[in-house]
Amino acid sequence: MIGRSKCKATEQRSFQEILSDLDREKAWAKSILSRLEKSYGLPANAKILDLGAAAGSFVAVCHGFGHKAIGVEPWQEARENASRLSEHLRIPIEVFAGRAESIPCSSDTFDLVHASGGIEHVEDLEKTFAEVRRVLRPGGAFWFNTASSMSPFQNEIRGFPLFGWYPDPWKRRIMSWVKEARPHLVGHTRTPAMHWFTPSKARRLFGKNGFSQAYDRWELRGESEGQGVYRFALRLIRSNRATKTCADILVPGCSYAGIKV
Repeated sequence: MIGRSKCKATEQRSFQEILSDLDREKAWAKSILSRLEKSYGLPANAKILDLGAAAGSFVAVCHGFGHKAIGVEPWQEARENASRLSEHLRIPIEVFAGRAESIPCSSDTFDLVHASGGIEHVEDLEKTFAEVRRVLRPGGAFWFNTASSMSPFQNEIRGFPLFGWYPDPWKRRIMSWVKEARPHLVGHTRTPAMHWFTPSKARRLFGKNGFSQAYDRWELRGESEGQGVYRFALRLIRSNRATKTCADILVPGCSYAGIKV
């Protein structure tokens, strides 16, 4: 995913940019963890794995909430920034070398695997889901935020209007070309997005890989997170498939959670 800072890939942010985003990362983590606590019972002092951890910001804020978190990140530059962040904050931030298709962790270990803006970049989606299931304990959750095929709005590439609605084979061809010919359009990332999701695709992957109780982002949100208009809109979106589809079209990205059987 292209990061917030000047359309730069998340793993390529400078250390100063990482520090400036910490408050936003804390608010993000608090929101996601709160939703998971309410929806499936994420325990206190949970063991959490962050896939595509970049500089370990999410790992750091999870520690602040009392959880035991580690990260996996393929890019050395990002891991070096995680070490700098650990020294700067004076807390342990463990981010190990590895990829989602081959997670360097023991089986049945984690209460939660978190992946924000990374699943769309993996080489093998099926292996990734299988590996996540392996490292989760029974009853653990896999939560991911990713690129949507439902919405025309997206943050994976610049300069291609309505890109989210392009057929997936077109998207992959364009991404492969842009990576070499116009790398600035994908934030100079070496692994541009190659996978896009719909609710049915997410549920198929969860079901095929031994997950149950799949939730979409609207089911995970709580009415207590907002007031008035927010509550009315959330109830309306949840009321039927048509309103959910409209919301998925209008709101960029998507997120899902599945529980390991």
